[in-house]
Amino acid sequence: MQSGPRLRPGLTRRQPSREGKTMENEILITVIFVGAGLLAYVIIPGLLVMWDRVLDHMEDQGNTGNNTK
Repeated sequence: MQSGPRLRPGLTRRQPSREGKTMENEILITVIFVGAGLLAYVIIPGLLVMWDRVLDHMEDQGNTGNNTK
């Protein structure tokens, strides 16, 4: 007696294809590169510009603040 589902005569079981895994890996690698590019060229420079503006604002506040001398 055989265990598991019966196959029609002439058909054999096939192993699952590895193509799906390869595509998943390629997509994952692409997403990592795109994420790294966004981080390097958009997010970090944006944070630097914002921090520069904060420092400029604090410097201006220090010069025009409570100087009563």
